Amino acid sequence: MHVKSICFLFFFCGMTITGINAQQTDWSLPTPREELSTSLIPYPREVIRKEGVVRFTGLEADKASKTLWENQSLLKAELEDVCFWWGMDKQKKGKRLPVRLLSVRCEKAEAYVLDVSDKEVTITAGDFPGFFNALQTLRQLVVRKDGVYEIAQCLIRDEPAFEVRGVMLDVGRNFASVDFIKRLVRRLSHYKINLLHLHLTDDPGWRIEINRHPELTDSIGFWKTRQPGKYYTQQELKELVGYCAALNIRTMPEVDMPGHSDSFRRTVGVDMQTERGMVVLKEALDEIVPLFPDPWFHIGSDEVHFKMDNFMPDMIRYMRDKGKEVVVWYPGFIPDSDAIRMCWGENEAGHTLDKSARYIDSNGFYLDWMDSQTGVPQVFFQQPCEVPQGNNKALGSILCVWTDGALSSEQRLLEQYPFYPCALTFAERIWRGSHEKRRDYMAQLPAKGTAAWKAFSEFENRLIYHREHYFSDEPFAYVKQADMKWKLIGPFDHKGQNDLSFGPEYEITAEYSTNDTILKWQSQPVYGSAVQIRSLYDMFNAHRKQYKLNHWPTLMSSVVGTNPGTCYALTYIKSPKEQDVWLMFGLNGMWGHSGGYRSGRAPEQGSWDYEGGDIWLNDTRVPPPHWPFESLPWTGWGKGRIEIPLTQEGYFFRPPVKIHLKKGMNKILVRTVSGAWKGDAGDHKWQFCCMPVWWDGLHYKEVPGLEYFVSPIP
Repeated sequence: MHVKSICFLFFFCGMTITGINAQQTDWSLPTPREELSTSLIPYPREVIRKEGVVRFTGLEADKASKTLWENQSLLKAELEDVCFWWGMDKQKKGKRLPVRLLSVRCEKAEAYVLDVSDKEVTITAGDFPGFFNALQTLRQLVVRKDGVYEIAQCLIRDEPAFEVRGVMLDVGRNFASVDFIKRLVRRLSHYKINLLHLHLTDDPGWRIEINRHPELTDSIGFWKTRQPGKYYTQQELKELVGYCAALNIRTMPEVDMPGHSDSFRRTVGVDMQTERGMVVLKEALDEIVPLFPDPWFHIGSDEVHFKMDNFMPDMIRYMRDKGKEVVVWYPGFIPDSDAIRMCWGENEAGHTLDKSARYIDSNGFYLDWMDSQTGVPQVFFQQPCEVPQGNNKALGSILCVWTDGALSSEQRLLEQYPFYPCALTFAERIWRGSHEKRRDYMAQLPAKGTAAWKAFSEFENRLIYHREHYFSDEPFAYVKQADMKWKLIGPFDHKGQNDLSFGPEYEITAEYSTNDTILKWQSQPVYGSAVQIRSLYDMFNAHRKQYKLNHWPTLMSSVVGTNPGTCYALTYIKSPKEQDVWLMFGLNGMWGHSGGYRSGRAPEQGSWDYEGGDIWLNDTRVPPPHWPFESLPWTGWGKGRIEIPLTQEGYFFRPPVKIHLKKGMNKILVRTVSGAWKGDAGDHKWQFCCMPVWWDGLHYKEVPGLEYFVSPIP
């Protein structure tokens, strides 16, 4: 056994989050400094680059650690998967690079040391997860070059900041096949995600086979647009749990109770909160619990009026008697300090993060409110659990994919919810941790040149590397945006006429006089292709009469407040040549729904949005696409319209529009509007996104050579 490797691991296991790579800057998150031939996500705690690269034709289990490889058959299968993934031919002649395993005791779970020399790869760890994590890093270190493979020689010492690094799939509302879930978790395992949370029951459907109560999965109990009769057999769930375990992924089930249970009530004929309902529920749980060996079992408990005082205490006792630790939503029913609290987005509406007991932080990690360009920085600048690293109470975070609206196919989960860009960003954040939470960077990117901007820009480059090299066959709409910048002005008072034109549409000047008010362009440019003028959460707080200015700081909250108005965004794009490109463009987030879901109704034909927003390129209006649906009047929050699947509303999953850039400077002016109009209540999320891209019908990429300016403004 290598004494050097053992010493490295002993030192490594005692490392704190400040880390070897930490930089003393105004942005406290360590930024990678070591250049490798690949771009690792998540980036390891410490990377020491050595001289040279090792070239080889394939990887193989080292004969000196044959016994350990044989005892760890799952690890050998994973090494074979790495080889298969890279297309390594076992029969090809040439150098076979041995992979050696060294097992030592280590107090830090999932820690590992990876040492790449010209003779072998040595992995030192104390448990299966540690070895597995090292193999995922090794998978990303490989580069195919000139018909052979190479790895930069390096020493990596690594460990996770948090124990729980999970992803939740809402299969109760929209069914996803076992094959589809396997495809997702296989990808997620490459990024050291270690928990799959299955939200198995909800109002639209009960998705678990129950032999004693087959009525629970009868088609009559499902919403008509939510794959009626689609459910998982018990054998399928056993298989899925085993598949995940081989990938170092725990599987935590959730049976939501007593709320979100209309499917139960429709099929059983009684509410869960009845004596008969509790009997049926317990009999169902008797069959579900053995399917999931994980010690945690999620029982919901949120968004419900409790009619039986004994319901939750009784169900909690029942689950604990079966040896399960219960997980509950917070806010929701909190029985005692032994229950694990999974904190959700309500924290942003006035609830503080309860750190008095064990908790999982999903606040800010909800994909149903995100899109491809705003979601990535929002996740990147979060601080999981609001602590630098996990402890015996701060367990970690789960990225929640809530599919409230109907999906036309399971593939739409990847398109409509920017799954992979946000999942990879989440993997980076939850593995590495963060020293601070920067809400102000969730509405815009940091100013160019600051340490925070450099940290994001560096991660963005790694994210694009993965888009190009590992997701060429998957939807991955994120496009680099760190260099894009805008000047903003507003709000102009449109007095309820949302399509009213103001001075910037006619001439760009330093200031404008309107209604005895002088408006000037903001002195500092803002960065990013997607910018929030006012946050969704501000409006929620206002709705609850809890509005606090800057509760969720967004770009112009202090200026626009809760009032309607018209704002303008201006940028100049320098193109190296005359060329046709595509424009990724959207207003007011993704929730302009065909039928009016959440933030408003869909655009009318000939309009970019339903509130009067617009865009001009070189003083010529950019025509909007033809919307393939009829714009319906606003009908309030949901009101059944969530059963109409999204089609082309979200700018990142509808075809972009073609535009022509001239050589040299090109002016883009965006009008973005908020306020009630034509019987519509107005949007809750005031933002825009604008980005020139290359598009081949599926993949989005950056247009080479573009430069962004905010001058000339007189």
